[in-house]
Amino acid sequence: AHFPAHLATGAMMSTPDERALMGMLPYTALTVVVTLVAVGKNVTLRLLGSLTYYLIPETPQEQAKARLARVTAGKSPSEVRRRAARIKANISEDAEGTESIAAVKFGKALVLAPYFREFDYALLFVILVVANFAAAELAPFALNLPEHENILVPMLALVAVFSSTRSLVKLLFDRLTPKIERQAALAVGVVGFVLALFFLLLVPTSALDFEVAGTSKELAPAMAKKIRSRVVGRKAAERVADVAGGMVVPELQIFIGLALFAGIITGALLGPAVRIVRSYNMCVRPPSWGGDFVGVSKAMVPLLHASFALPVVTVFAWLAPLSRAPFGLTDEQYDLVRVCSLMATGVVQVVVVPALIQAYLDGGLVAWYEVKHGERGVQAMAALRGVVRQKLEVTKHLACKVAVQAVGPATLMIACACLLGSKRRDDSEGATENITSLVPAVCWRTVASFLGWWTCTAWATLISVGVAAAKAGVETFTR
Repeated sequence: AHFPAHLATGAMMSTPDERALMGMLPYTALTVVVTLVAVGKNVTLRLLGSLTYYLIPETPQEQAKARLARVTAGKSPSEVRRRAARIKANISEDAEGTESIAAVKFGKALVLAPYFREFDYALLFVILVVANFAAAELAPFALNLPEHENILVPMLALVAVFSSTRSLVKLLFDRLTPKIERQAALAVGVVGFVLALFFLLLVPTSALDFEVAGTSKELAPAMAKKIRSRVVGRKAAERVADVAGGMVVPELQIFIGLALFAGIITGALLGPAVRIVRSYNMCVRPPSWGGDFVGVSKAMVPLLHASFALPVVTVFAWLAPLSRAPFGLTDEQYDLVRVCSLMATGVVQVVVVPALIQAYLDGGLVAWYEVKHGERGVQAMAALRGVVRQKLEVTKHLACKVAVQAVGPATLMIACACLLGSKRRDDSEGATENITSLVPAVCWRTVASFLGWWTCTAWATLISVGVAAAKAGVETFTR
């Protein structure tokens, strides 16, 4: 019997492109499902919606909002309920019996706050990148599926890195950002560029290798071959690759490109570091009178300490003489240490974001309390009521801006960790080509490893200096 030609063709093994497409279907479906769940369940609102802000009710609308806050406080989560009860019982009424300050939960009104969208996008990209990376790592073992590169991981990671950096730079040039902060950030950015360039030039690869030499040799020939294969065919591409094999991208050019991006990140992290250090101090060292009103639960304190300690630990864990040599780690084990340490640092940063933002909001309460209960008491409150009210309004207005600054470094670390992990193995000779394979795996590793490590280093340095300055009494980091 003879089969029709079109049936025989259909029965043949699918092409590599078709196999690649079929291999991506589960990850595409996962991305769609995770996005729908994250949006449908209002993950961002669940994370920040229960935070409490403060206002001095003057208008009828504000007084109604304060009354509603009292009624709904009993239905709030236990920590919010206790906070509202303590404020009401101790400091929320004037001598005349009218409320002088009210604690109000953000709730769904948070979506109207400036920069909520940027924070929402950052959190969504973190969830999507981690979900895709975890699925790609676990699928061959848990579901016994053939190993297949999830190209969504590097693509989502790149979008997360550039989106997060753009948001941090945008906040730096926000009209409410003090001019002195903007100038200081630009200066720190220049210093960061110079330090990163000297670091790349001077630090031996035996201590910390970002595989720049491999990127320098492989980038031009690989891209020339793969682009030509799409245009003139595979055999002609082989001849082009032989000719392009002598092409080398100078390492100095790669150093300058990486250092420029490192300088941008360093400058953009200055403002976040200042505000996060203030919030951290408010959490772990609240005012002597404020133990019942501000601060965090005992369970959160170790996580806050870990969020400040892990960046320092990760910076040194990447140094081969300190981590690889003493324990005799193989290349695969050392790569896993780098990926996992950077990932853990970023995840802990995300976990403590609500506590840090609540501490930032508590700064308004502290300002109100110190004016009202200062040496001049009621007279000072009457004179400065408008100033304090404006302070509370600005604090509420900037809540999501500070949230973006708090989650920004974490987004960069997590995205770089996932990108590094997904490209930690070189492309095999017979591997299916895809959009990310246009650039050799070693080039992805160079970018991900350096930017991830530098972000962690810059963040660890800035917050460490901030904590030390706060202990020394420098007002910039304490109020």
